Order: sequence, then structure tokens, then C-alpha cells
Amino acid sequence: MTQFRSRRRGGVYAALPPYAATLIVDLTRQLIELLSDGEAIEPVGSDPLEAMLDFAAPREVPEDPALRRLLPSAAPDDEDVAAEFRRFTERSLREAKVADAAVVLSSLGEVAEGDTDDIEFELDAEAARSWMRCLTDLRLTLAERLGVTAEDEDFWEGLPPDDTRLPVYEIYGWLGYLLESLIDAVRR
Repeated sequence: MTQFRSRRRGGVYAALPPYAATLIVDLTRQLIELLSDGEAIEPVGSDPLEAMLDFAAPREVPEDPALRRLLPSAAPDDEDVAAEFRRFTERSLREAKVADAAVVLSSLGEVAEGDTDDIEFELDAEAARSWMRCLTDLRLTLAERLGVTAEDEDFWEGLPPDDTRLPVYEIYGWLGYLLESLIDAVRR
């Protein structure tokens, strides 16, 4: 069973079976693609004022429900305030989420098809936080795609075994287990 373990000086050790590492890599790459709308996310420029005043920055709420979940509106009741806030924050929020996802991909390295040995890696405190944020983003995305809410656990547990949503829901639950295991390791 996959589990993160505490190391000295705030570090965390993990060993993932190849199939689990491959799944995380695939999901993380999809998250990066979702956050970047298929385009590379690059900073506006080296001038901080120019970056802050980027008039080409997004002002509209994303159409994709999963993106709306990852990039929530700051003022749902005031479209003008929400648009201005989005203009000044969305690019950096996307960049931060992509950077966290890149840490996850870097930690796992290249997973070759047919690998049988566990993928072992260690995380320092900052990398562990990136993993926690990325796992949370993956769970939020899957929850939105599935329509998971806090009150519907009985519904999901009662799904018939042939329901096509069940494997995705099980991945959602497994990511929650990984996140909890990582949080426990970091706390120790």
C-alpha cells in the first residue's frame, strides 16, 4: 500500500508502485493541460509592474466547471469586482498550480512501461507542500467532473459495479488517501 513516511528535518519518503506513479503522472499532465488551456503558461515579462497591469489577462469566468472550481470567483455577487480580481490574480494562480504540478512530475521522473520496481523518492518540506496542493487540485477536478458533493457519500458507495463512474470515483478516493498520508507524514 502506498504511503508517505516522515523523514528527518521535515522530509518525506514515498514509494509508489509503477501503475500508481503512472496514474499520477497522467492525471497531473491533464491538470497542467487544463490549467494552461493547451498553451504554455509563461510570465508576462520581467517587469513586475507590467505583469501586474497585464491588460490581456483573463477577465471572464472560465467556461469549464473544473476550472471554475480551481480558479473560483472572488466576488460571485459582483461581476465587475470579480473580473478585476481575476485580471490581477488568475495568471499567477494558474502559474502556481502548474509549478506545483511540475514538482510532482519531477519527483516521479520517467516511469517506463513494464517497470516493476517501486518508484522511490524523497520530498523536502516545500516539495511536500507542492504535492499537497497538486493532489488537492486533482481531487477538486475529479470531484467537479463526477459531481461529487459532501452529502452524497451513500450515492457513490451504492453505485453498481458496472457503472462507468465508479473507477474514477475510486481514483478520487485513492487521491484522498494519498493526501491524508502525506499530511500525516508532514505533521510528524
